[in-house]
Amino acid sequence: MSETRLLNKNNQLHESGEPLLDLQGLSIAFKTDGGEFTAVDKVSFSLRPGRTLGIVGESGCGKSVTALSLLRLVPHPGRITAGVIRFMGQDLMALSANEMRRIRGGDIAMIFQEPVTALNPVFTIGDQIAEAYRLHHNASAKEAHETAIGVLDRVGIPGARHRAKSYPHQLSGGMRQRAVIAMALISRPRLLIADEATTALDTTIQAQIIDLLLDLQDEYGMAILFISHNLGIVSEIADEVMVMYAGQVVEKAPTESFFGAPRHPYSAGLLTTLPQPERRNQILPTIEGSVTVRYDQLTGCRFAPRCVKADDFCRRTDPELEAVAAGHGVACLKMEFAP
Repeated sequence: MSETRLLNKNNQLHESGEPLLDLQGLSIAFKTDGGEFTAVDKVSFSLRPGRTLGIVGESGCGKSVTALSLLRLVPHPGRITAGVIRFMGQDLMALSANEMRRIRGGDIAMIFQEPVTALNPVFTIGDQIAEAYRLHHNASAKEAHETAIGVLDRVGIPGARHRAKSYPHQLSGGMRQRAVIAMALISRPRLLIADEATTALDTTIQAQIIDLLLDLQDEYGMAILFISHNLGIVSEIADEVMVMYAGQVVEKAPTESFFGAPRHPYSAGLLTTLPQPERRNQILPTIEGSVTVRYDQLTGCRFAPRCVKADDFCRRTDPELEAVAAGHGVACLKMEFAP
């Protein structure tokens, strides 16, 4: 699809209110020695241009593999077993491998947690970013190189022309992450997936990266799917929050509603772990237990084994996501008692 057609399509999405991304009933399974394991179970959400969805939850709850499914990069031996993924009105599951390659790094880009894994140590960052541009544009080497320098400058790397000649190991962690962001943004994606993109950085650099992403979102009008363990950062960047537990969505709400009045016991538990100034010298609360390894084999609510509010009804009944307020859905049989 040409750049003009993409711009027109994006403008149409803005005007019509249609979601840029619409994912319905996604399920992902992995083959294991103990049989097929359903890691993601009937996950649904949508995302409009210029908006940010924050996905939170403990490790092993299916957040990252859900994100990878949008690029059709579910790692082997996993596979998408059900669901529809629509992006700009297209069914991504129906596209050929070549068509998906044009979308990856172009219309949809991803920032990974550890920049070392995303950068090739034997090429300069300028060459790598320029190559990412040439993959999606009919550009000369000179044009791609100048574009790479421009985007390095845009993401806040000082002396961008000089730094473009640097190898990854010659940059600090914060600079490497900015280079990865530059590589992801050089084609001005419609959707940016950030998977724990700030986790390995110190607090000051984290704040700078969040400000950068918000500035670029305003400039490009892109949607952001932001995956993080850090609820404080999610509260700053997200318009909506989706909580995943054991492969399922247990709560989804506008950011203000979620942080002001979480309705699922798991969500409430996550928020109690946030550092508070008045608890500076106290040990942070924790949620007892851990995510069950084969959570797909549990009967009833998957959080029940760790939930202080659970009873026998919870342990034998699988809750559905139900609307409790405008834009606020909760999958909990005890949500009326949740904080």
